[in-house]
Amino acid sequence: MRAILDENATIAAWTEVERAISRAQGELGIIPGDAADTIANSLDASSIDLDQLHQDTRHVGRPIVGLATQLSAQVPEPHNQWVHYGFTTYDVMDTASALQSMRATTELQSQLNLLRKSLEQLAVKHRDTLMIGRTNGQHAQPTTFGARVATWIEELLRQQYHLQSASSDAFNIQLGGMVGSLASFDDQGLKLRQKAAGILGLNSPVTNWHNARDGFARLVQALGLVNATLARIARDIADLESTDFGEAFEAGETGRGKSSGMPHKRNPRAAEFAQAVATLGRQRAAGITEVMGQQHERSGGTYIAEWMLVPETFLLSSGAIAWSRELFDRLQIDEERMRSNLDDMRGLELSERYTLALAKKIPKTQARRLIDEACERVYQKNCSMDEALASIPAIGDALSSEELESLSDPTTYLGVASDMIDSIVDSSSAQEF
Repeated sequence: MRAILDENATIAAWTEVERAISRAQGELGIIPGDAADTIANSLDASSIDLDQLHQDTRHVGRPIVGLATQLSAQVPEPHNQWVHYGFTTYDVMDTASALQSMRATTELQSQLNLLRKSLEQLAVKHRDTLMIGRTNGQHAQPTTFGARVATWIEELLRQQYHLQSASSDAFNIQLGGMVGSLASFDDQGLKLRQKAAGILGLNSPVTNWHNARDGFARLVQALGLVNATLARIARDIADLESTDFGEAFEAGETGRGKSSGMPHKRNPRAAEFAQAVATLGRQRAAGITEVMGQQHERSGGTYIAEWMLVPETFLLSSGAIAWSRELFDRLQIDEERMRSNLDDMRGLELSERYTLALAKKIPKTQARRLIDEACERVYQKNCSMDEALASIPAIGDALSSEELESLSDPTTYLGVASDMIDSIVDSSSAQEF
């Protein structure tokens, strides 16, 4: 990701835009065809004097004046006069940003595809691994770890769809000249924009977006949502790795996650870094709507903030995915501990099941009152749900001992969890972004 977005890559993208527009101008006769060919063959981003470019940028407040000066010096006379002909700084910088964002998004989608594959394997492996489901931090009902993973997979799929959809609004050429009218190209402005966009592999909008930043804003906000999902998943795993849960751990070499003062500790490093970096990515993305406030045809105050927000959000997103992939490469599940934590509920996790079964025999309000009484006995007498149910005559009158025994098996109260896992894994494995 750094190779796509660093200073050298940015200068190379600016140069690529200059080359493409000149080539398109040559094909339309806006500049001489031999000049366009010479420009295309002469421009070399790797030969740019960075110290001089930095100095010129500080002086001008934008980098393209200094860039165009150096690029013109690379082209022999008389063709050098046609370098950067009729377009402006925003055209070059915005179009280059679209190019880099397109490449960065392709890389992110590839990383997310790999992360989903790891999750698909995890969901299949633990399709029937019983665990206690938790709501509001409380033990709730039986579920499987595979079902938990399936929700992560589907959420990531949705985020990838959002990112793909946002891409269509962001990967556009910006070529409008000084105020968007393309006046410097007479009646060929729209043809020039379309031709240059084709050379660069970008979309060509009807108007300009140098003052309408909604495309970039939507793209970056989509990245923010990806990070929000990654942070949620990492937090879930970190909870499962806690001593109180003890249901997961990160495998690794001796010393990984050690505390400087407590030799017994094995801290969840990949989980915590995945959560932290994703949180930073989500927070960075939140600032993008501030740069939509462009005044009139162009203004710089908000635009400059974009120079940091866009690449930093991509970098943080890439880092969050990388940590997430490491997390799941290392993740080990303690199936016995998961079952033990469920069994600690002593049958309370099936209270809904008992209520619904009883409600088929007696009024539901009465059934609920009796199961509430049974739950209270479990808490007060420290007994099992089976024992509590057996101690209430009204329940025994309605449900036989055989019926109660069949209801007490948590493995048979998982609903359609396995069907959902199979469906999501099948759907996910067929998707590539």
